[in-house]
Amino acid sequence: MTLATRAPILARLEPLLLLRSLFLTAASIVVAVYAIPALRDRFLAYGSRATTPRPASASPLAPVLDRLATYRVPHRWFNHFYLLSVLCSLFWAQQYFFHGPVLRLVLDNAAADPRAAQLPLARLHLAWLLMLAQGLRRLFESTCISKPSSSSSSSMWVTHWLLGLFFYAAMSVAVWIEASQTLQANHVSTPGLDVFLDPRALVGTALFHWASVQQHRAHAYLASLKKYTLPTDGAFDLVVCPHYSFECVLYFGLAIVAAPEGQWINKTILCALIFVAANLGVTAVGTREWYEAKFGKQAVGKRACMVPFVW
Repeated sequence: MTLATRAPILARLEPLLLLRSLFLTAASIVVAVYAIPALRDRFLAYGSRATTPRPASASPLAPVLDRLATYRVPHRWFNHFYLLSVLCSLFWAQQYFFHGPVLRLVLDNAAADPRAAQLPLARLHLAWLLMLAQGLRRLFESTCISKPSSSSSSSMWVTHWLLGLFFYAAMSVAVWIEASQTLQANHVSTPGLDVFLDPRALVGTALFHWASVQQHRAHAYLASLKKYTLPTDGAFDLVVCPHYSFECVLYFGLAIVAAPEGQWINKTILCALIFVAANLGVTAVGTREWYEAKFGKQAVGKRACMVPFVW
């Protein structure tokens, strides 16, 4: 009995539509939670900002929301995101090279999707390698460079953790799902060196590499600071959270690398980028407010949240 026969519901799903919808729905939920103060104050803050006292509320739902807000996990569990990202990248590589049934099930449905397009194998492999590199770098930074607090008060809401796991699992599929037709026609083919002459591969990889280097420097700088110190070096002088800005840029570069033929952007990864921008954007706003409360508005100055001189 095939995997598709054992899982008829899964077999009927349209992976492209499902992924794009999930990314956009998750982004909408984040924005909606941010827009409601009672939810924003309880569920969005994590790490040191989660310890800020909340104002008392007379709402009859306050006790229920307070109870839900107690379901938290340690802030250091952030490294689970990157471990999962690496494992998922390796899993799909195993499925690809050994004709795995899970990949075949997804391809059978994705290739028939009218939204599917042709993506050259060379850029598909490059996109997969870039995603793997991102996961490995962030896993290294979170385990060897960052200094997460050992305090039990440094935590994040459990749904925040689950949302992060969802994102990296979904991204491991998003980098290749728009190549479903190519994969079915050329399974386990060796791409040529023409990828180095492809303008989308060159532009996207350059953006990805630049943003990755800048984000690594930002994380290393943050790790070198004394606890609860206002960052001021480099891009931090212009933006409160430049490491978030660089994250958006590197995913934009990845979306260019994985763009199907005749297009300059991969729409599935673009939907993922919208989620990243929404999720990190509301966190950047909270970080700026926390800095202003702790160090004063004058110390923070006119620094933008994520986009220099704009926002």
